Amino acid sequence: MNVSKRKDSLRIVVNCVVFSSLLSACGSNDTQTVIEVQEREQPQAVENQAIVVGAGLSGLTAAYELESVGYSVTILEAKDRIGGRIGTVQMGNQHGELGGEFIDGPTVHQEIHRYANLFDVELADTGYWGDIESGAYYIEGKLVSYTDFESNFDTAIVNDYNRFNDALSLLVDAVPDSSDPAMLEIAKKYDLTNVQEWINEMQLHPTAKLVAEQFVRGEFDEPSDLSLLHLAHYARVYENVSEDNVESHRFLKGGKAMAQAFADNIAGSIHLNQAVKRISESDNRVNVETLAGESFQADIVVVTVPLPVLNKIEFNPRLPQALLDAARNINYGSHSKVLLQYSKRFWLDQNLGGETIVTGLPTGWTWETTERQDGDGGILIAYTSGDYSLIQKDWTDQQIIDARLDEMEVMYPSSKSFLVDAKVQNWVAEPWTQGGFIAYGPGQITKYWKLFQQPVGRIYFAGEHTDTLYLGYMEGAVRSGIRVAEQIAQRK
Repeated sequence: MNVSKRKDSLRIVVNCVVFSSLLSACGSNDTQTVIEVQEREQPQAVENQAIVVGAGLSGLTAAYELESVGYSVTILEAKDRIGGRIGTVQMGNQHGELGGEFIDGPTVHQEIHRYANLFDVELADTGYWGDIESGAYYIEGKLVSYTDFESNFDTAIVNDYNRFNDALSLLVDAVPDSSDPAMLEIAKKYDLTNVQEWINEMQLHPTAKLVAEQFVRGEFDEPSDLSLLHLAHYARVYENVSEDNVESHRFLKGGKAMAQAFADNIAGSIHLNQAVKRISESDNRVNVETLAGESFQADIVVVTVPLPVLNKIEFNPRLPQALLDAARNINYGSHSKVLLQYSKRFWLDQNLGGETIVTGLPTGWTWETTERQDGDGGILIAYTSGDYSLIQKDWTDQQIIDARLDEMEVMYPSSKSFLVDAKVQNWVAEPWTQGGFIAYGPGQITKYWKLFQQPVGRIYFAGEHTDTLYLGYMEGAVRSGIRVAEQIAQRK
């Protein structure tokens, strides 16, 4: 694998890229790169050439699988690193994820586990063991452990939140087939309903309603911007998955280890800083031009960019209007992550593992990302979603960090005194992502579902937004890369 970076008029070949910013869907974080300059061999003319646009997990998977069926592959990446919406930032002797982080158990996210085993990338369990509570709610101005919430909290609030969860489970009846969620008439009705309307109809206790809204906001997007059918699809996919298998793993050495493992096992070149501006198809060939002035030719092209930036690319012939409309309209979740490194894991003093579902503050969700890392201190993630994230689109990184620190101080008084470092990824402001991950809005599943699973001539599409099971997950990205490689292999 060769990774090239365009810098001024020179080309350098990078053998190892350690990226530090991201889901991360990056920011102004420092990047550490090991560079070795060497002569580039002139590419030999070969049959079955493919270009992959985007070096996130979907693009890397597609490239790896295409090479396995005889394609010569070139990857073009707009940013100065690989990984897309995953990425790892080093903070002293610890690291954290500014984007995609959690992996479900091996019976759920099967492809991620398969590739990790294939490439010998270590996974780690999440959470703590023993008597430490896995987490807490910040509710009505205080921290309440999950156990205390169920056992000792206001009965009316607990019962109503359980009623919300029961209603969520019942949504699966509208989606007998997760690959075709709008099959039933009731599902089509659900698609036209936003989740906020559905929650309002339940007439929950106001505090239980806040928790329910935050669950939806943290997992997807603002409830008013999310199709109820999207939530029903999620409920169907996870219907028989135990809690122990949800978000149960992460990459031990960070998401960068998985991305680098793919790159190490890809023979073709990865060109960084090569944002694609035009894709043209003629005479059974595809020509791809970049903003850096480069031109690449191949038999087929796989486009993996997030939909909010797809329309930055000019297509000739023009893409069908339905795809252009979908790219313009499909809702993406709005999310940001702040990594707060502390010299002391003060949450453990309260017998809490660091995870907090937060109501009443813009920080909607926290968790520790360093349970399996050495050191007295650790890194807490402060995760902000929905409208709370959108309002800070034009904020500076420091403004976002300061806001999260103030909110952490409310939940954990005196926590600021332990702060060592902070890093931020504001996904809605990232130019090559412009959002978190797909979160279909009202009416959008019935209109756009599977639209990007079919090629347009010699142009194919991949990315988490094209999967039918794990929308918004790294597993969905990997599955889409496998799917598109299988589609292309069938045309040979």
